[in-house]
Amino acid sequence: MDIMKIYDHLPVCLQNIAVSVEGWRIQKTRYGKEFDAAYKDFMGRNTWSYEQKCYYRDKMLQKMIEHCYKTVPYYHKLFDDLRIDYREIRALDDLQMLPILDKKTVKENFDDFISTEYRKKDLILQHTSGSTGEGFKFYMTKEAYAAEWAHVWRENHNIGLERDIWCGYFGGRCIIPKKQQHPPYYRINRAGKQIMFSAYHMRAEVFNEYVSILNKYQPFWIQAYPSSLVPLAQYMIEKNNFLNYTPKVITLSSENVYDWQAHIIEEAFGVFPIQNYAQTEAVATFRQRHDKKIFVVEDFSAVEFVPSVQSGLYKIIGTTLTNYGMPFLRYDTKDFATYEENDEGREILSLDGRQEDFIKLKDGSVLGRLDHIFKDQVDVAEAQLVQKSLNELEVHIVRRSEYSQKSEVLLNSMLKKYLGGKIGYKIFYDDSIQRGRNGKLRFVISEL
Repeated sequence: MDIMKIYDHLPVCLQNIAVSVEGWRIQKTRYGKEFDAAYKDFMGRNTWSYEQKCYYRDKMLQKMIEHCYKTVPYYHKLFDDLRIDYREIRALDDLQMLPILDKKTVKENFDDFISTEYRKKDLILQHTSGSTGEGFKFYMTKEAYAAEWAHVWRENHNIGLERDIWCGYFGGRCIIPKKQQHPPYYRINRAGKQIMFSAYHMRAEVFNEYVSILNKYQPFWIQAYPSSLVPLAQYMIEKNNFLNYTPKVITLSSENVYDWQAHIIEEAFGVFPIQNYAQTEAVATFRQRHDKKIFVVEDFSAVEFVPSVQSGLYKIIGTTLTNYGMPFLRYDTKDFATYEENDEGREILSLDGRQEDFIKLKDGSVLGRLDHIFKDQVDVAEAQLVQKSLNELEVHIVRRSEYSQKSEVLLNSMLKKYLGGKIGYKIFYDDSIQRGRNGKLRFVISEL
């Protein structure tokens, strides 16, 4: 039985009920007694100094390493093969004794990553498509799942959010049938206090409805994928059709946030959007504050920054401190960043996308941070780079109404500057850029 096909044929009133029932299920699963205990623990560390959190992280790391050696077959064999005494790993830097872990290794040794202390039926099966659409599944304990959401709500608390407030949600869930060509293009999740807007129906009359609905309900909080909110923001600016209230908090997640996107959202909504970085595997989390600074959440996972010779950036490598059911040590997130350490912690200076977001060149080197091409391109609604060969790059552009010959001259100038003549390019003008099945818009697509 295809539940989504049944859902798509329901009348809107029943779809709203279905969305709320699913919201109730999520609330019940996510916020039980395990969550309450974990949230209390995280709040108890909320005022700790950077040094205190690092000390706690290292103590939890020691506990996790011992657990992995004694109960996880893959790690027991790995430690023995490498002749590593697990007791030698006592702090973050000591993790360098171990090899970096990737998804391929997990898939090839799946059952050996599951701790012998747990039965599969007692664990939660998680899955993620990732930004490339590559399917990946793993198990998580109930306690780890609770800790994941407990730390999220501690960080939400720190920017003025609590669980009892309403949220305008612009994400990847397909809650409106894709073939639908008439309003309403939103649904109400009353259990989860969400007004859920479709990310798959991006056109002017839909945006006009979105502005009206936001004005009607005036949600305190807007949560979104950047690629879902930017088109609405551009419409609001272009049509001078702004909200009659100012949201208190806008949070962005699941995609890289580029400076030009943050600027457009702030111009349209009157509030700077706060960026969250995480992944389903829950091995590394960064949170942005109202002062725009982004820091590693040190007491949730053990995060390493490993220099990448190829890109000149740092690979984000993460180790779980909470998931004892199927633990990942030194897991490669495939993401890159730059950072600096100061008295407050490890501050993220830039999040530079995934390994797949780099353009490959003939000499074996790569080009990254190409979002800067569009930093001043206010007349560009959306952009995507597609690489099909080492000789040429396709630049796909969705134009705003103000786009002119002057805009194209500027675009060519920026492309030549950032590509540096190392690869050719052609510009294609499109009416829209297709989202992936998860609702995300990828900035770079490589077909090599």
